[in-house]
Amino acid sequence: MDRNKTYDYSSSSSTILESARKIRLEKQRKRKAKTRDKLAEFMSADVHDSEFGIIPEGYGGISYLTFLIFAPWLAGLAFMFFYVAGGDINTFNGIKDSSLLTWVIGYEIIAALVLLLIFKKLIVYLLSK
Repeated sequence: MDRNKTYDYSSSSSTILESARKIRLEKQRKRKAKTRDKLAEFMSADVHDSEFGIIPEGYGGISYLTFLIFAPWLAGLAFMFFYVAGGDINTFNGIKDSSLLTWVIGYEIIAALVLLLIFKKLIVYLLSK
């Protein structure tokens, strides 16, 4: 046996590394394609009012109008009372504000909550399949 003979391991190790890299890239490509397909399926799903159970059958228009007017206003009042006035009724009564400002604040709060709900549903949907 010749102990002075040197072997060239660089070509075999680079071949192994290259094949491992190709396998990893192929798995990553498949995972991205699967996620893209799930996202497209989620975005094309139909949403019906009856899924939420809060709209009476046949009264959708008046219910939406009522929610559009009063829900942001109540959310704005709650924000003004708890955050701005610190929960003190005397401070809250001393605040000079307009109803429109209260409604706009509440609208922004509800919009942020709806966006968070949509992102939560998306994450649950992507993780479930």
